[in-house]
Amino acid sequence: MRIKVTPDDFRVRELLEFRPEPGGEHYVHLLQKEKLSTQEALSRLCMVGEIDRSSVAYAGLKDRQGITEQHISIAGRAFEWREPGLRLTPLGRAANPINSRMSRGNAFTIVVRDLEPFEAAKVRRNLPSLQKTGFPNYFDDQRFGCLRHGQGFPMLQVLRGDYASALRQLIAAPSPRAITGDVRLKTALQKLWGDWEACLRTARGPVYEPMFEHLCANPQDFRGALEFLPLRIRVIQSFAYQSFLWNRAVSLMLRGGINSAQRLRITTLAGDLLAWKYLEPEREQKLMAMETPLFGPEGTGGSEPFQNAMREELENAGLYPSNFTDNQVPGMIWREEPRQVFIKPKDMAEARLEPDEIHDGRVKATLSFSLPRGAYATMLLKRLFAPPFYSEDGDRRARGGGRPEGERSYGGARYQGRSEHRGDAGSSMQRGPARPSSDDRGPARPYEKRPATPWESGMDEDFDA
Repeated sequence: MRIKVTPDDFRVRELLEFRPEPGGEHYVHLLQKEKLSTQEALSRLCMVGEIDRSSVAYAGLKDRQGITEQHISIAGRAFEWREPGLRLTPLGRAANPINSRMSRGNAFTIVVRDLEPFEAAKVRRNLPSLQKTGFPNYFDDQRFGCLRHGQGFPMLQVLRGDYASALRQLIAAPSPRAITGDVRLKTALQKLWGDWEACLRTARGPVYEPMFEHLCANPQDFRGALEFLPLRIRVIQSFAYQSFLWNRAVSLMLRGGINSAQRLRITTLAGDLLAWKYLEPEREQKLMAMETPLFGPEGTGGSEPFQNAMREELENAGLYPSNFTDNQVPGMIWREEPRQVFIKPKDMAEARLEPDEIHDGRVKATLSFSLPRGAYATMLLKRLFAPPFYSEDGDRRARGGGRPEGERSYGGARYQGRSEHRGDAGSSMQRGPARPSSDDRGPARPYEKRPATPWESGMDEDFDA
């Protein structure tokens, strides 16, 4: 199975509603781009149009790989531009800048290529259950670039108070996948680490120079050095680990409510996750009503089954309330944010199966659907092709590819738990030191334990099937 073989194989159209205002200060535009990220497209437009970047607003970021349409607003002026792969068209005016609250989601048209005939048959067979009972709203691999590029989770080190390791993971861990000048610089910094004057001579620019000047003057102040990183980088790293824990808590929670015969395995960079083939109506209603926010130390925690699952994941990571109050870096402080666990695709057309003109003897499937904002189209595809959790391959993955039973490593942290839930993280993640002992992190302050609820008790389930 292959996606994004050509730009036309992945089309995204933003679904946005704004209220036109003829005399509004903000000019709304349709941005159409190909093989450019949203940030790259905006940088190009601001340069050719001499537009102040701070006057531009948008609802969300769109993928670089593909052909995408989204809306942006520019304060005070309209601008039209045409060039290969980039087009900006004025649509009207509005009183307020474009923002995420205006977005209803995205419409997708995706071509899946290089399918074996049996895989093409699976599309037809699995599509009805996907349309009828939806899929878990997991974050997909796009959220975990830190794992793809070998950094692990720097945010975990921040929460443990190990700022030195966090900084080293961020700026001196060369990617095993990329081939760029950045990789060469990180390789050099890796060799020079600790010799801050040598690092200062090697790394120039508005980010590195003040950071290494700070370390030259304050050799042990790694927390202060982290603050020299661009805010966007700190926020992305913070969200990555927060999203990772959310995925794991949801998967753990679902284990208590999905019959073993209905369990499917979703494979991600950050381990295997549990999905369902069909849901009983009452379980669907429970999921739809459930509050499952991203964790924030001062939040409510959501519904009780999800609170219990998140509490277990935090404790598996060696994280307690004091970690969030004692180890704070600006831009890397978590706030509770709502996220729906259950979603259904809308406007889903029947899959179109045709011979694949690029891969001889194979089939391509064209899928069209829409999803709410924040949902991943690639996760829908993974659910569509997901195998049973307890297939022969699934059992091998669940056991972690030969690692000790129940032990999993995720970018520098080990977790202990049931092997059916904790999948192998994949070769891009490095095994690291075991979670610190209670002596290392101070007296443990465990989260309050609560009795199991009917959703998570699994009294009617055979978990060892």
